[in-house]
Amino acid sequence: MKNRYLIALTTLVIISLLIGCTTPKGNESPSTSTSTYPVTVESCGEPVTFDAAPTRALSFDTNMTEIMLALGLENKMVGYWISGVPVGQEYQEQVKNIPLISTVTWPPPSLEEILNFNPDFAFGAWNYNFSEESGVTPEKLAQAGIKSYVLTESCIAVGIKPDESLESTYTDILNIGKIFGVETRAEELVNQMREKITTVQAQIGKVDTPLRGFYYGGGADTAFTAGKYAMATKLMNAVGAKNIFGDVEDDWIPAAGWEKIIELDPQFIMIDDTPWESADQRIKTLESLPQLASITAIKEKRYVVLPWTYILPGMEMDDGIEALAKALYPERFR
Repeated sequence: MKNRYLIALTTLVIISLLIGCTTPKGNESPSTSTSTYPVTVESCGEPVTFDAAPTRALSFDTNMTEIMLALGLENKMVGYWISGVPVGQEYQEQVKNIPLISTVTWPPPSLEEILNFNPDFAFGAWNYNFSEESGVTPEKLAQAGIKSYVLTESCIAVGIKPDESLESTYTDILNIGKIFGVETRAEELVNQMREKITTVQAQIGKVDTPLRGFYYGGGADTAFTAGKYAMATKLMNAVGAKNIFGDVEDDWIPAAGWEKIIELDPQFIMIDDTPWESADQRIKTLESLPQLASITAIKEKRYVVLPWTYILPGMEMDDGIEALAKALYPERFR
């Protein structure tokens, strides 16, 4: 996908080394089961008990699929869905023999399509694939004899507040490890991510005045953006920056008004590059709206463009933190 690895700060600068610097997290087979069954995990506040590791699992969207693959669970998977963005290069070998359900962004696979795979487990998220509109919910899956686990960040959609920090993603990785009996591998992955993020934060050092950031996910009349519980906000927090909408009690904000954005005057704008709308298109939209000309980030062209998967809760969030840090504080990473 063109321009996926563009990071712009003051002027748009291509940093192609981002992928080359990514630490491989997949391609490792899980060791002997470390879970003692039955095991119980909490999914959006509800206990789900597993008498044995699932053997016919489905994953929904790129980030959840990558968590499964990083845990070495490809032999337990009978299908996966991605909304247009393929899994990372390091997972391509693992995923090649798993049936791809669909790459259509919306609608996600229906309950009928899911049942065709005869799964015993599904890893999904509210507003990705779980919704009354899509006809697929954990309750409906349970009625069909399919257990599920819900991505923690998305629980805000049903009124369950997730952790505001990166811990919710670590919890997901550890819980999937527990469900499938690969807890040791899950702990290794979490420790690896923690270590990388700690190293990045040490290199940033003390930040006296946090930069004001704004995540822009498209829109002309209003802006699609991120609230308190979204990964985009957590990335900013992790590098000592501040999301201008970081106090809004939600993950995603579908329609933020430009008047408020102008008032809060972001100093940088985080933009994800996607198949449905490229970062270049989004930047053109921002720069075409005359009322936004006074915003500091737009005047100075301080855009930070990241791959879509970097701003999702999953295996690439540490890469997202590193990329954002390098864009905001280039002088500290020379």
